Amino acid sequence: MNNLIIVESKNDKFFIERLIEHSNINNVNVECICEFECLDGISNLNKKLKDIKFDKYDIVGIILDADKEGINKRIEFINDSLKTVCDDVNLTVINKLEKSSKLDVDFVCYIMNVDGYGELETVLKSIKKSDSVFADCLDRWRECLKVYNKDISDKDFDKFYINNYIRFDTCSKSEQKQASKFCSFEYAMKKDIWDLDNSILDDLKEFFKSLI
Repeated sequence: MNNLIIVESKNDKFFIERLIEHSNINNVNVECICEFECLDGISNLNKKLKDIKFDKYDIVGIILDADKEGINKRIEFINDSLKTVCDDVNLTVINKLEKSSKLDVDFVCYIMNVDGYGELETVLKSIKKSDSVFADCLDRWRECLKVYNKDISDKDFDKFYINNYIRFDTCSKSEQKQASKFCSFEYAMKKDIWDLDNSILDDLKEFFKSLI
C-alpha cells in the first residue's frame, strides 16, 4: 500500500513527517501543495490535484488549516477542489475515507485546528514543552501595540510566537551563531521540544490510522 498526504506548506510537511515517524507509520509520502514557495498555497490545491498520478496511490489524504473559516468551510473547499479531478466523492467529516470509483482511490481529510479554528502554529503553541519566556513575553508586546491602535492577527501572532520559541527559547547560544541551520523550523522538528503525545493531536493521529 502506498499513500499520499497533501499539506499546505513546507513547515506542515516537516511537522507531519515528524509525527508520522513518532507514530511508527510507513508507506506514506508527504507533499506540499506548492513544490516551491508560493503565496496562499491553499489556492493552488486544484493544480496540485491535477498533477497527481492517482494510479500510484491507494489513499490520498489532504490536510489544511482551519484558519478563521473553521472545519466545515475547509471541508467544503476540499470538495470543490476535488471536483476538478473527479465527480463521485463528497467528504462530509474529517478522518472518514470516501472512495472515488472513477480514480480507484480513497480520499480522506483532516483540518488542522485547536477548538475548531487556527493553523499549524496554533497547534504547536499548544504542544510546546520547553520553557517559553521569550515567546510568552510577546503577549505584553501585543498589548503595547493596542495602546498605539495597532493590531496583529492571531495567525501572524502565533507564527511570530513559534518563531521566537524556536529561535530564542530552544536554541542555545552556540546554535544561534548558526541560526539558519540549528534554529530553523525544519531542525526544530527534530528536537525534543514538542509534546507529541498531547491529546490535541489525537484526531490527527486518527487521520494517520485511516492511511494504514
